[in-house]
Amino acid sequence: MKKIASIVVGIFLVILGIIGWLLPIVPGWPLILIGASLIVPDFAKQLKRRLFRKFFNKDIVILDNLKKYRVQAGFTTRRFPVVLKKTDDLLDENNQRYFHEAISVGAGLPSTGGSVSGGKPAPTRYVFLNQVHGDALQVLEDENQLASVGAGLKPAPTEFYHLMNTDSVVTNLSNLVLLVLTADCLPVFFIAGRDDGRWIGLVHAGWRGTQKRIVRKAFDMIREKSGCGVSDIRVVFGPHIGKDHYEVGEEFMDHFGHVGARGRAPLRRTNGKLYFDLTGETKRQLLEAGALKSRITDLDLCTVCDPKNFYSFRLEKGNAGRLVSFIGIF
Repeated sequence: MKKIASIVVGIFLVILGIIGWLLPIVPGWPLILIGASLIVPDFAKQLKRRLFRKFFNKDIVILDNLKKYRVQAGFTTRRFPVVLKKTDDLLDENNQRYFHEAISVGAGLPSTGGSVSGGKPAPTRYVFLNQVHGDALQVLEDENQLASVGAGLKPAPTEFYHLMNTDSVVTNLSNLVLLVLTADCLPVFFIAGRDDGRWIGLVHAGWRGTQKRIVRKAFDMIREKSGCGVSDIRVVFGPHIGKDHYEVGEEFMDHFGHVGARGRAPLRRTNGKLYFDLTGETKRQLLEAGALKSRITDLDLCTVCDPKNFYSFRLEKGNAGRLVSFIGIF
């Protein structure tokens, strides 16, 4: 009965969307996509990806909907001129300079420090992680901590700090950009929004980190540090390998339990092959921790599905570059 009701509502929204598309009375495409997702969810996802790719011709994608929280966040694509293949590449002075200049331009901020209209500072400090596929989390809440972390090379006016043996970081410090490099793994953005302070986080989540519940640990930490209720904590999933392409070995049965029907378990068997739903398992752990479903946004961008825009280690092996996800408070 519930499924029939969803289909009826979906048909109504599609019809309303078509009317809005023909006559500028109501928003057309958004209603069509919402309606289609209720009727044929898989087709709606494919349609959304195609529409997204049609207008997707950038080297840096900014998550504009997060700017209202005084947060600048986004990710690079394979069009980004500097090809990074490992986190240590950001220790290279030339890579640091170019990355800083390119990301400042892409984010609409000056590349030489100072401020823009409204007094927003340029992102002159960066933190990147060693990314060892563990569950270690670093909290940065004191400027003095940066000195103890130890900076990498410092081409003026930027500073790059390298956090060792870490896959997750949360902070309330301004003018500090968190970085994560991925090429199939899931980058997870956190924003805890309050008028009296902001906390942000960024997680590198592969299957090993997910097994160790790294995203849940980050959620618990940012909730504790910010003092926010769950309705004030927003989570965004960046580009990563989709569940239809993440083929895994039988050992995953020991790590993630039973095989279930489509969408009901992290593992699914199709034509004798086992597939892992990294997104679904991460979302399940977040909901289990108390996160609100309405505050979790999956951009639904698959690195394997779209090799023109994204790097994929699964497809390219050692030749794969890395996408750089970033987030900072301004």
